[in-house]
Amino acid sequence: MRKYVLGLSVAILVLVPLSGCTKPAVDEVSLDKQFTISVGQSVSVKGEDLTISFVEVVSDSRCPTGATCIWAGEASSLIEITDSASTYRKVLTEPGSSSPTKADFTGYEVMFNLLPYPVLGKETKAKDYLLQLIVSKTP
Repeated sequence: MRKYVLGLSVAILVLVPLSGCTKPAVDEVSLDKQFTISVGQSVSVKGEDLTISFVEVVSDSRCPTGATCIWAGEASSLIEITDSASTYRKVLTEPGSSSPTKADFTGYEVMFNLLPYPVLGKETKAKDYLLQLIVSKTP
């Protein structure tokens, strides 16, 4: 019995460190097609040397549905863009409307929309945010 427990302990000690050695899978998306990523998720663009990661929501002051506000507010999301061997951080800021907004980045146009749109009396946790994106090449 002791040999079995010792052997199992050694197997666990060997396998546990190996399980943390793999990188998380990166989904592949297509140009000009809408996709959605969550905080901490990365995607690579098929046929391009381009990876986009949703780092965090920097701020969300959009006027919640069900409220009357003087200002529509805005939402800002931090993304990390890697092309070739360079990595850049870019803050995407959208006005307090539910329509997508555009931003340019080195030969690409990114259309984006932060979800969910706030609702009066309902808290949105950081893990619940999603970023809808469409990446296109600029002409």
